[in-house]
Amino acid sequence: MSIIENLKLFQELICCSHNIYYWTYAADLTLLHTSCPKEFAAGNNYSLLSQSAYLLNYAKTGHYPLILDTFLNFLWIADFEWDGNSLTHVHVIGPIFTGKNSYQQVKESLNRHDLSVHIRMDVLRQLEEVPIVPLNLLYQYAIMLHYCITGEKIAIDQLQHITSTDNSKNTDNLSSKSDEHWGIWASEQTFIQMIRDGNLHYKEALNASRTLSSGVKFDSGGPLRNAKNNAIVLLTLCSRAAIEGGLSPAVSYTMQDYYTQRIEDSGSIPEASVLVENIMEEYVQKVRQVRTNANISRAVLSCCDYITMHITEKLTTQFLASRAGYTEYYFSRKFKQEMGSSISKYIHQERIKKAKILLSTTNMSIIDISNELGFSSRSFFSDTFQKVTGETPAGYRRKNMKI
Repeated sequence: MSIIENLKLFQELICCSHNIYYWTYAADLTLLHTSCPKEFAAGNNYSLLSQSAYLLNYAKTGHYPLILDTFLNFLWIADFEWDGNSLTHVHVIGPIFTGKNSYQQVKESLNRHDLSVHIRMDVLRQLEEVPIVPLNLLYQYAIMLHYCITGEKIAIDQLQHITSTDNSKNTDNLSSKSDEHWGIWASEQTFIQMIRDGNLHYKEALNASRTLSSGVKFDSGGPLRNAKNNAIVLLTLCSRAAIEGGLSPAVSYTMQDYYTQRIEDSGSIPEASVLVENIMEEYVQKVRQVRTNANISRAVLSCCDYITMHITEKLTTQFLASRAGYTEYYFSRKFKQEMGSSISKYIHQERIKKAKILLSTTNMSIIDISNELGFSSRSFFSDTFQKVTGETPAGYRRKNMKI
């Protein structure tokens, strides 16, 4: 089957369950075709094209489907058709709401504005046409769209998220039960065990659980609030599993506090999703480090833990040696012998790890990141970053920015 035939079948299949509109754009984002009714097309097209810069910038290097968050809580799925090295078409489905409160919040927002009844009713009539699709199902639609265009099978964690910078109560009876819960429990236990083991294949287990559930089943202030709640629940599970896997409770809880605040500060669903990826990766790597360093002395491990927990503070070899109960000369040799690097080099490496996270997931300026991590100057930070990673902080941000 050709790409056109694949996409036609894909549209027919998803419309069996959700009335999601399909859009085809040229490489310059000129609209070529849409299944959206004419009376709604202009407004929806404007909503998507308000983020055209994000789409075109991502298309330069991106190879996977893009989940795009626009104003009015609309989500879109975009993927790209290439002929060799030339972009030929951008295929999009949307707009989509991911929860009941997506629509409810927009309705309440409209009521707060001084709009005529005619305008308000016209907007609401259009909003009522936007389907509500659970986030886990939206991810599956993105994977299927990519397969129709490229023939490539991908996993949920390969989906990309980009957001702009703008950005009714459940009446189910407590006694009602969901048939999916047993499957979710089994999948969750597999995932948690992988965190305990520091297993680098944890994403496979997480992807399996994502296909079973879209998260905690309650509405508490809209889809972003729900996404934050789900991220915090996952963070708590990771923190406890990491402790059971051998990570120091002090380190695990410090990481939990740090990421909880980052989640609360996130301004969109994609931003929260990126944080979730960072959370899991860091916990797995920390557990893996503890397990592979079983022969490292308690004093050196305690020093590494302290560095992790106080990475934004001034740290000296003299202070760390004194804290461990050794002379500076002896502890420096002991640390290098066991860890394979000097204390100062290890501190720089840990600070660069944190800098990479801040560069790819926040809008903090490079000088602010430098100051946050205790570097004496921006130039020293840039030199150290380039020595460790092989590229400048600005270059790394351009290639890895995820929000």
